[in-house]
Amino acid sequence: MDLTKRIKTDRLILEPVKAHHTADLFQIFSHPKAMTFWDTPLHESATDTGEMIESLMQPDASWWSILLPEADRVIGLVGYLGNPGIPGMGYILHPDYWQQGYMREAVSAALTYGFEELKLDRVELWINEDNLASQRLAQDVGFIRRGRFRQKYWHHQTAHDKFVYGLKASKWQLDQDTIEPDQSHHHFYTLQPVLSVTDVQATAEYYRDKLGFRIDFMYGNPPFHGAVSQGEWSTEGVKLQLTAASAASPQPNSAVVLYIFVGPNIDTLYRQYQANGVHIQRRIADYPWGMREFDIKDCNGYMLRFGTPI
Repeated sequence: MDLTKRIKTDRLILEPVKAHHTADLFQIFSHPKAMTFWDTPLHESATDTGEMIESLMQPDASWWSILLPEADRVIGLVGYLGNPGIPGMGYILHPDYWQQGYMREAVSAALTYGFEELKLDRVELWINEDNLASQRLAQDVGFIRRGRFRQKYWHHQTAHDKFVYGLKASKWQLDQDTIEPDQSHHHFYTLQPVLSVTDVQATAEYYRDKLGFRIDFMYGNPPFHGAVSQGEWSTEGVKLQLTAASAASPQPNSAVVLYIFVGPNIDTLYRQYQANGVHIQRRIADYPWGMREFDIKDCNGYMLRFGTPI
């Protein structure tokens, strides 16, 4: 990004990443400990690092090499991914400089620049569930955990949970300047499909007894509206509302599939559904798009697809 400029902090210099930083950055991206949670494999040569630097210099991205002046070397990298949608941030630091507050200093400076110069309205971090140090750093600079999802890096054997942390410009400014946050944004919390069903009570019990959902509420006697959910916490997971069918209600459409992302125990879930007598529409299998999936048809004919990264 052309707006990316040099930043100086108390102990560091954040220099827009350049090709002459390749040698120092290679020492980081070839270090097994530094790369434990990174989304690409270890760099085997400086050529890999040079190609990475080129990829970072895309028009919508902003990346800085973190320089330690007294050591006269690059010790890390921090920046904005230039991705579509919500702006994402990434950072990495050579292990020799961990637990000295350098990354917190660099991330704080990059956030100030992002909100004040790049005019970002929010920033998002995706952090591996096992990367406790990065989670602590995110919380220290003001990020709040917003949710999680499951992801698999192509060079890893197994998938992992990824925590999503978010920080709004209004919250950052509130902490910095004690101004009132912007309330103009329309917050979207979750999507809850409303399924038209012939018998709300029977459908809710089917989802509870056959699919392992909870019955959240039932309204009416007999019930004409209700909701079921499945998830570890009330803020995440799957939520479905059920409403009594009428002559004007849409009927189940086999062309519409509700896709439910699940964890690594998908085979156990599949066997459990088989044992419960659930109608298996498509048997469990691995697919070329990197997912292991199976389909069921519920008691009203709605299609549910369950999948996990492989």
